[in-house]
Amino acid sequence: MMDETTSLLLESFDKVLHDHCSAESLHACAQGGFDAGLWSVIEELGFNTAALGEDKGGAGLRTSGLIALLRIAGRHCAPVPMAEALLLGPCLCAESGLELPPGPVAVGPVIPEEELAISPAGTGWRLSGTLRRLAWPDKASRLLVMCRSDDVYQLAAVNPADCTVKTAVNLAGETRATVVFDSVSLTAVDVAPVRPGFTPDRLLELGALARASLMVGALDAAMEQTLKYTLERKQFGRPIAKFQAVQHQMAQLACELAAAAAMVNQAAVLMERGAATEAVAAAKIRAGQAAGVGASIAHQLHGAIGFTEEFPLQHVTRRLWAWRDEYGSERYWSFKLGSAVADLGADAVWPLITQAPRNAKVQDQRNT
Repeated sequence: MMDETTSLLLESFDKVLHDHCSAESLHACAQGGFDAGLWSVIEELGFNTAALGEDKGGAGLRTSGLIALLRIAGRHCAPVPMAEALLLGPCLCAESGLELPPGPVAVGPVIPEEELAISPAGTGWRLSGTLRRLAWPDKASRLLVMCRSDDVYQLAAVNPADCTVKTAVNLAGETRATVVFDSVSLTAVDVAPVRPGFTPDRLLELGALARASLMVGALDAAMEQTLKYTLERKQFGRPIAKFQAVQHQMAQLACELAAAAAMVNQAAVLMERGAATEAVAAAKIRAGQAAGVGASIAHQLHGAIGFTEEFPLQHVTRRLWAWRDEYGSERYWSFKLGSAVADLGADAVWPLITQAPRNAKVQDQRNT
């Protein structure tokens, strides 16, 4: 149950995106995936700082509230980096003490195996390495990247102009670029140590949860568009929504949406209480599966028109297909979840599924 302030914020955000994310505006920024006008409105109204405390001008939303905002962003296919602005960037800054930079931010690493190296250089720092598939680095005011200095992780706020950005786009037309940090010089105020215990794996979990929430929102839009179309499209003198086969597929689509939403909401609540690796893995897996099934059903019921560039469904389904592989695919998270369960042992499976209190032995296993 959300408080009144959060509910009002969600309602306002939904209205803003409804007014700005029309089919025409989405077509206009199809390649590059960024709407500068929409971002200006979001920044002016303060939605990008919703995670910050009230003392810093934010709304102090917790993870569940931020995930709800991202679901709205996904439903409207908002062509701005909301996951990075709402959740990933503020979380990284909170874990390090750096101030959240104004404007859009890009966050990395996205791929856990990639690692940047940072070393002292005079009164400042020097950063080297390469990161791939960063979201919107060409639109960002700063790149917030985790890097390793000996056994300590640092957060560095880097000016994109100081890097080599090799821009590409994903299936949805959103910028996903390779960024090369070639001995980038940073001042002391641009770098801060990250709290012990917060690692790139933790950042990956936040990113996976954010993408899963965006997918739930996009799947919600796909169902809404498909229901509307099946009520309008007629065959043999009646709407195709009246046919039992179509009703069966719509019911399946609704079930996929409900299952994915439940998993994402549960993972967000558990993340507020601490580590939630297994819950995030399950949420990303389930959202990815729902995205595949849901997009297939939506296009099947729309027929050929759903594949045309002029029809709005493609904005939704292309994002579903793109987001399911970002911050870990279903294969990646399935392997991670399976390994974690195998390491815990058979006695821990049921408590893990039900989130019931674990006995001391199981808890000790998780802490080692």
